[in-house]
Formats: sequence, structure tokens, C-alpha cells
Amino acid sequence: MAVQPPAVGKDALNQSSLADQAGDLAGRLVLPSFHSPDLRPTDYYTGVRHDVVAMIPDGVSSILEVGCAAGGTGSLLKSMGFERIIGIELSPYYASLARQHYSQIIVADAEETDLYGIEDGTLDCILYPDVLEHLRDPWAALRRHLRVLRPGGYVIASIPNVRYYKAVRDLIWRGQWEYKDAGILDRGHLRFFTLNSIHALFAESGLQLLKWNQHSRGSHVLKLLNKVLLNRLSPFLVKQYLVLGQKAEPGPSAF
Repeated sequence: MAVQPPAVGKDALNQSSLADQAGDLAGRLVLPSFHSPDLRPTDYYTGVRHDVVAMIPDGVSSILEVGCAAGGTGSLLKSMGFERIIGIELSPYYASLARQHYSQIIVADAEETDLYGIEDGTLDCILYPDVLEHLRDPWAALRRHLRVLRPGGYVIASIPNVRYYKAVRDLIWRGQWEYKDAGILDRGHLRFFTLNSIHALFAESGLQLLKWNQHSRGSHVLKLLNKVLLNRLSPFLVKQYLVLGQKAEPGPSAF
């Protein structure tokens, strides 16, 4: 039976919604304790992406999460009753921690796997929680993964916005473009996106962009200035976009 979360509304991230329910559930999850094998903070791998889960439309029951790390989001999805949850994880270490939360774990480079263990067109939704910007060729990877998504199925991605004012400020005024352990200039980021290039990424892959939400940041002064300027600063206040795309249904046959 398909899970029926509330339909995603315009202000899904700002009102009482699936995001709030997911956050409550996440607070009750008990994840394994461990020491990260690299220098990143532990929550980089154990985070629960209830903002991404909040974007899942009605009727979805089977999900592929690309870059599932230690399985925090998979644990949440499992607790919510989703029937089939598959995770892809590059690290055998994190995959071993995540395995208990998923129907299937694929230990592989997301760019190199063709997902041969999954039949064509059998999944309802693919999640990319801050993953696409880490890939060498996210355009090719996305097209390859769409093979397992049913017509009319969904793709949900969270993608940092390189136009965010702090990144632009540091580049223009300070001459700095320095990578960090996390954030827009995460040292693992190989590609950088704006809303326009996210639109292009989805369109080139055969996906219709249905909606997007955004995580905006900025001081009260900047927000006030943005209002005075009729929201012309809005693209620079967005730190991250959450986007929902849909795979095209097959068109009518010409014969």
C-alpha cells in the first residue's frame, strides 16, 4: 500500500506539514554512534533530511536515495512506512551502518553504477540530498538513473545556490574562493548551480520542474533592503534550493 503523506503545498517548509512530522520522528530516531573515518563533522553523515522528505508527493511507495551515508534519512523513511527504500553509498563503512534501514543497499560510485539490480521503471521517486554538486558529470548520472524511475515518477534534489551573497561577497570583495568542510564551498563540490542551471539540468534530463522551495538566509537589514528593492536581492539570499521534478509520461504513439 502506498504511503500517503500530505500533498506538498507552496509553503511546505514554513508551515506545519510533513516536514514537522518528519522532524518529530527524527528526534526520536536512535542512530548508531561511531567515529567518522575522515575529518568532517559526524552530523555530515548522520543528518536526517526531513526537508527533502517533506517534498515527497502523494502516492509514492518506492524510493531510491542516492548518497544515503549512515542512513539517517532512510531510518526516517522506514519509520514512516515506505515499502521499498534503496540506498546508494560509495563508502562501505557508511553503507554498513545504513543497511538496516533499507530494503537494499548498493555500494558503488553513483556515477558509475547502472543500477542493474533494479528493473526499468519500477521506482516512484529518486532523492538527491546534496549529492548532484559532488558528481563529476551530474547530467549523465541523472539521465542514467532515470532508467529505473517510472514514467510520471519524481526526482527530489537539494542543491546549494552559488549565488548566495556570502559566496559572492567573498569572491568579489575579498578575492577568496576557499573550500571548507561543509556549506556551499564544501571541499567535495565539483559543480556549482544557480536556479537557472538547475532548471537546465532537469530539462536536459527529461524532467519537468514542478516546484521548488528555498532556504533563505540574511540579516534583517538585507531582508529589509530586499523588500525595498522589490525582491531583486532574493536570488542572493538563497543558500539552498529544494526542487521537485517529474519524469515525462510517454506520449501517444503516432501509429
